[in-house]
Amino acid sequence: MKTERGKGNIERMLEEVEVAGEGDGYQQVQQFITDSPWDALELMTTVATRTSALYASQPTYQEQDVGYIIDESAHLKKGTQSVGVARQYAGVIGKVDTCQVGVYASLVWQTHTSLINTRLFLPEGWTDDDDRCERAGIPEVNRRHQTKPQLAFEMLTADMKAGVRFGWVGGDGLYGHGYELSYAVDDLGLTFLFDVHCDQPIYVEEPAIYVPEKKPGRGRTPSLPRTDAQPISVKAYHAGLRETDWQEVDVRETTKGVLKLALHVKEVWVWDGNEHQARRWTLVISRNDAENKITYSLSNADAEMTPIERFASMQAQRYWVERAFQDAKSELGMSDYQVRKWQGWYHHMALVILAISFLLRERMHHHDDYPLLSCRDVRILIVALLTNDQNVIDKRLKQMSIRHKQRHKDIQRHFKT
Repeated sequence: MKTERGKGNIERMLEEVEVAGEGDGYQQVQQFITDSPWDALELMTTVATRTSALYASQPTYQEQDVGYIIDESAHLKKGTQSVGVARQYAGVIGKVDTCQVGVYASLVWQTHTSLINTRLFLPEGWTDDDDRCERAGIPEVNRRHQTKPQLAFEMLTADMKAGVRFGWVGGDGLYGHGYELSYAVDDLGLTFLFDVHCDQPIYVEEPAIYVPEKKPGRGRTPSLPRTDAQPISVKAYHAGLRETDWQEVDVRETTKGVLKLALHVKEVWVWDGNEHQARRWTLVISRNDAENKITYSLSNADAEMTPIERFASMQAQRYWVERAFQDAKSELGMSDYQVRKWQGWYHHMALVILAISFLLRERMHHHDDYPLLSCRDVRILIVALLTNDQNVIDKRLKQMSIRHKQRHKDIQRHFKT
């Protein structure tokens, strides 16, 4: 049971459900989280396959519309003993700080999303120290440094093997930068759309790749391939566009009106400096004038055969992953844990993923009657039901009804505007 934000640790939760001075609930829950041998990865696999099946059971379901989206989230922590903790970039505060970072996978369909898998990122300061790994309970097989894209690919292949179904793979610039993940996903025959950094090099025409001949005289024989053209950055390409090169697309309805993006789609080639042929992909540039935001993405979907609306939809779906993180942290105590070891971290995250999948199922089940039902609404109602006090239940239902009516008025006001 989640209490007030930042107070979702074991002691505070037990204050809500346990009579003071009775039982040894703290030790039991702590043992369940830290030392119990149940398999966190197996639980997450079950959640992933059931979420996939839940989407597939809906009347308007089409597999191509389901996105497997990868993102990371940081959890601010103190000290040096918690597994994986280090001075590293924490997106939650936008700067480097002491934190743990998890790489997460989510399954997104229409406006629905659920986290389904995770891997803890281990900086090299951990994987280079066997004693530290031993104290944190990190299995020997995991005591190796893996990049975040490598962890993402590990989750992707594991979920595919388990039978999770989706139409495309997505992620932000961390996972689209370079070619490590995008090439691996492309080689699997999967469709992807990854954001890229503004300095991502592209070729607007297919380059010829060759190994130069050895020049007369002394010196080494060239062995590294080169291209007959120089790439340009996506930012430089963007700077040369005219207003007529953009197309306005209605992406989806939001609580503040219709989300509109100006899109530019262009067939380009990318080359990693090693392969004997450049890959033909699609550059997608979106412009959100309301937020003064530009996003660059690369996709292996065919620029001519794919509707521009699909590119816009895929690029905008990462919004729902951010919402999933917000709900997990504010309503489910995702970052409020007090565990230091490897197994405890995975147990906690598996339970959070289980809980958020339950909230997804409840919101979808009651959508026709309560279209504005939020994760917070479900949590509040569950707490009320556990009191077994009809007056409390009626009060919470009435409060929810008032909130929904006000939100509906706000939504209608934005659409009229």
